[in-house]
Amino acid sequence: MGTHTEKLQQEARNVIGKNWNGASLTREKLLVNLNRIAEFAAQKGYQHMDQVGGKFVNDLFEKLKSEGLSPSTISGYATAMRTLAGAIGKANIVPRDNGALGGSRAGTRLQPKEPNVEKMLEVRQALYEKAEWLGIASDLRAAFGVRAKEGLLSKTTFEDSRGRTLLKIEGTKGGRPRSLTVDTPEKGAALATLKQHLAETGAKSLIPASMTLKQAYDFQRNALHRAGATKENGANAHLARHGYAQALKAAGVDREAIARDLGHGRIDVISHYCR
Repeated sequence: MGTHTEKLQQEARNVIGKNWNGASLTREKLLVNLNRIAEFAAQKGYQHMDQVGGKFVNDLFEKLKSEGLSPSTISGYATAMRTLAGAIGKANIVPRDNGALGGSRAGTRLQPKEPNVEKMLEVRQALYEKAEWLGIASDLRAAFGVRAKEGLLSKTTFEDSRGRTLLKIEGTKGGRPRSLTVDTPEKGAALATLKQHLAETGAKSLIPASMTLKQAYDFQRNALHRAGATKENGANAHLARHGYAQALKAAGVDREAIARDLGHGRIDVISHYCR
C-alpha cells in the first residue's frame, strides 16, 4: 500500500474522529470500510478526502457492485461514506436510500427464515462442551432473542413498578436501550444459569476476564462456525432472533411490540423475521 493511500486513510480517520461515537465493534467495521474508501480515492487521484463529491460516490459504489458484494456489505460502505461526507460538510453527496447505491436488501434480507431447531440444539450442546459461557450466551439468544453482542454483555435484572422482573439489554445496536420481561420458564432458566456462572467466576459479564469484548466476540463466532451454526444448516446465531420473533407472533403479540423486543426502531423490519 502506497504512502499516499496511507495518508488519505489517516486523513479520513482524523476527519471523523470527533464525529463518530459508535460502539467498539461498530466503529471497527466503519474504520475498515473507511480505509477502503480512502484507498479508492487514492486510486482515483484525489489529494485530500474533502475533495470527494457526488461523482466519487457514484464511481465508488459502481466499483463495489461490480465486485459482487452483498447488499448488506454495500450498506456498510454506505454508512461509512455518509459518516465521512457529513464530517466534511457534504452530507448531500450520498443518497439517503441504500437502494440507490446497490444496498437494498429487498427480496434477500427481508425473508423470514425457519430455524432448524434440532441442529440448533446440537450447536448449543457443542457450545456448552467448549465453554460454559458460550452455552449460556446461546441460551440467552434463544430465550430473549438478543443479538450475539448483547448476549455477551447483558446481565443486569431489576423489578418494575408492577413487580415484574426484567433483563436490561446492554451493548445494544444503535444505542437503543431496552429491557425484556422475564416471563417464560426458558427466560428464567437462562437467567438463573447466567447468575450462577457470574457468581462462581466472579466475572462482570459472560466475557472471560482474559478476553476483551472483541476477542470474546470473535471466539464465539469461530466456535459457532465450528459447531455448525451456519445459514446453510439453518442454525446460525441470528436465527435465534427469528425463532423468538416467530414465537411472539404465534402467541398473538403485535408487530410493534415484537419490533420493540428485538430492538428495532422500524416496524417494517419485522418482515425480516415473521411472514
